[in-house]
Amino acid sequence: MPQPVTATPLVFAHANGFPGRSYRSFLAPLEARFDMHPVEQLGHHPDFPVGHNWLALRDELLEQLQAFSEPVIGVGHSMGGVLTAMAAEQAPERFRCVVMLDPPLMLGVDAMAMKLAKRLGFVDRVTPAGRTLGRRSRWSDRSAMRDYLRRRSLFRRFTDQALDDYIEGGTRELEEGGVVLRYDPDIEVDIFRHLPDHLNALPERARVPLGVLAGDESDLLTSRRRRRLRRRGVRVAEVPGGHMFPMEHPEATREALLAMLDTLLDGGER
Repeated sequence: MPQPVTATPLVFAHANGFPGRSYRSFLAPLEARFDMHPVEQLGHHPDFPVGHNWLALRDELLEQLQAFSEPVIGVGHSMGGVLTAMAAEQAPERFRCVVMLDPPLMLGVDAMAMKLAKRLGFVDRVTPAGRTLGRRSRWSDRSAMRDYLRRRSLFRRFTDQALDDYIEGGTRELEEGGVVLRYDPDIEVDIFRHLPDHLNALPERARVPLGVLAGDESDLLTSRRRRRLRRRGVRVAEVPGGHMFPMEHPEATREALLAMLDTLLDGGER
């Protein structure tokens, strides 16, 4: 009797400040093809404090991969993309391929500038750490939170469902009333301050296929940085939107992701 075909596991690592369940409307349709495993909240386990260059966060992600008996597809947004690539460099046998969504992967002069910013103490000015300091983390209810976030530039272009996903998945209710962010803002700041500056050679060192999806309006993956990735052998495709495009254009992002995965899993050249 033929054995049932099992879907390939896909592990999705989130952006800084956005728990895995924040991506529900983007990820849910992918369950028709993959065995989906969103990572919930990196950086909050006491055994894996943030630390230098996200090395402990990489190890936290690798620890979660111990549950899989076969290599996984690794996909990650922003921080999650970089961590997935770091994990694949450390343990390539655990991955079939990696796709990063608008990752802050510092190469060349960007890596040198990040190293200098850390050393001279102005990293808060060149990363989102400074803007995250003192961010609001508590509201009277989720409706008040929704009204507040709709006025913030980061969330303004989220689909209604994506914003609801973040509000419901990214908060917890307090016994005394109100809601508070699940993702600790102090940890979020610490993560930004330790943005890796040591990955300049990662594209060449990686032994699994690498791909990048970049928002065509992203202020992070500029056209110059996209060209640099391509010169280093990373496949790059563009999707509509800014840095938060999985929440702004979930359908277009899924289509681009599936096309990229088909290419990488088919053994296409990087």
